Order: sequence, then structure tokens, then C-alpha cells
Amino acid sequence: MIDPNQTIIYEQPLNELIRVCLRLEQLFYQIDHQMKEASILNTRNTITLIINLLQLLDRPDLKAKLAKELNHQMTLLMRLQDSPQIDQIKLLTILKQLDDLSRCFIDSSKKIGQPLREIELLNNLRLHLASPGGGCSFDIPVYHYWLQQPVNIRQATLVTWLAEFENIRIASSLILKLIREGAKSQQKTADHGFYQELLDPQINLRLIRVGIPLTVPAYPEISIGRHFLSVRFFAPSIAERPTQYLQHLPFWLTHCNS
Repeated sequence: MIDPNQTIIYEQPLNELIRVCLRLEQLFYQIDHQMKEASILNTRNTITLIINLLQLLDRPDLKAKLAKELNHQMTLLMRLQDSPQIDQIKLLTILKQLDDLSRCFIDSSKKIGQPLREIELLNNLRLHLASPGGGCSFDIPVYHYWLQQPVNIRQATLVTWLAEFENIRIASSLILKLIREGAKSQQKTADHGFYQELLDPQINLRLIRVGIPLTVPAYPEISIGRHFLSVRFFAPSIAERPTQYLQHLPFWLTHCNS
């Protein structure tokens, strides 16, 4: 059994949607951290993260891909409806949630976060924050003015803006949860820091997870093709080019294909 408190987990997404979901997870994690405080610096950081979200979600096919993935997960879960080992109430709750989210993305004709794309301040900030140190008082004076407003005004605005991402946040989190929890980890050994295995090209892998004990001074680089998975471990170095980790290294490998 993997102890998450004593293990570093590295994840390699194997399609564009899972890559987007992992980036969303990271952005929402940072937003939650910034929203815990209400200083002007936290507000600025949250605004930057909101703009990053809009840029990440600025693709016309994303909602269709999300709906397709949500329907795929529904199909997999519906096969468990006759299983006596499954909590049927919990299963039905998840199925309804998946169905509601899928319909939400299908029924909407606008991009995710479209109301925020029509806010003049955020549009100006998208241009200025692309430059190093952008967003100064001389760039957008109205932004500087807004940042000086009382905390409750700034926080209320941020909460309203973040509500536009609630469905995508729930959907991406649920997709990752189902994919991660639907797979079992196996312990493997990298001989002299290298591991390779043959893959079944018929299996639709979504995500590869590699777990390494915190005490091991190594990190993986994961390479995957249609027929082979390779994991090469390196000894970390900040100042110099990393070198391959040459010892035998036990690690956990998880194939997520649900």
C-alpha cells in the first residue's frame, strides 16, 4: 500500500483532456491558497490565476471533450449497478452528477468563463500581464484604484468571478478522481535507474502515475509510446545537469485506463 505522506507521486497525462485537467487542478489549488488571505498581493495573484484559467480554457472543443469523457465515465460506472459490493446510493449520486455536468457542457453554446471574457478590466490585464512586471499603476490606473478598495469589495468580486469556473472545477476534479481511484498500483524495480515494459496497444491509457519514497534522492522522466513505457530515474541537481540514478530503485507504477 502506498503511503501518500511518505511518497512523491509523478503523473504523466496521455491525452490532451487529462493534461488540461491536471493544469486546472494545479491552478485551482493555487487559487484556494491565495483566497485564504485578503491582502492586495493575494488579490493580484488570484487575478493572475483567473487570467491563466481563461487562457487555458480558451479552446472551442474543450466542452465537447469534457462531455465525452463524462459520458465515458458514466458508461463504466453503470456496469457496477448490479454489484453487491458497491454502495448503490453513492453510485447513483455520482452518476447523476456526471449526467448533470455533461448536459451543462453540451447545452451551453458559449466558452467556459465567457462572462469574464467580456470584462474590460480583465481583458486589459490579459495584455499587460503578458509583460514582465505588468499590471503596474501606470499600466492600468483603474486596476490600481480597484486594488485599494476595502477587502470585502475585492473578495466579493473574486468570489463572483470564480463562480464562473465552478462546473469545470467539479468536472475536472471528478474525472481525475475516478481515473486515479479506478486503477491499482504495482511495485516495480528500476534496474540501475531504468525501467521499461511492453504495452498492450489496445488499452486506452489515460494517465501514468509513478510513486517514489520521499527518502530516495531520485525523480523519474516518463516516456510512453504505443508499444513501450519507459521510466528513467535521475539524481536531482539544481545547479548542474542531472545524471542517471544508477542504483536499483523500487517504485510504484499505476496504469490508469478507466
